[in-house]
Amino acid sequence: MNVLLVDDEPKNLFALSALLEDLGAKLHCAHSGEDALRQVLRHDFAAIVLDVRMPGIDGFETAAAIRSVERVRRTPIIFLSAHADRRAEDRDPLCEFILKPVDPQVIRPRLAAHLGRGAPEPTSSRPRSAPAPRPA
Repeated sequence: MNVLLVDDEPKNLFALSALLEDLGAKLHCAHSGEDALRQVLRHDFAAIVLDVRMPGIDGFETAAAIRSVERVRRTPIIFLSAHADRRAEDRDPLCEFILKPVDPQVIRPRLAAHLGRGAPEPTSSRPRSAPAPRPA
């Protein structure tokens, strides 16, 4: 399964990729709305994670253009933004909205659900400890 990550900031794409790489999907990155549209025409995506504020074609315009392509019209879109602008979410039941900075405990289960998987266990380098005994 493919997931498209769209953000004009390379550091944000790097962080998203690192955060989502173990969900079992092949991650594709686009640096603009235009690049996202090119990739949507070339690949099938199980979900799209799309920054709202980008130069040129913004996230809402990109989503509208994606919805005009019959093959990907039903692809879920998760919008990311530092500002609470939920215009597309209100009009499109396949759109969700997550505020930046992105909380891994929010985006990972949402994306996993779109991939048809349960929420993955958070990755950690610390060993898991046994639960503390209950007092008698």
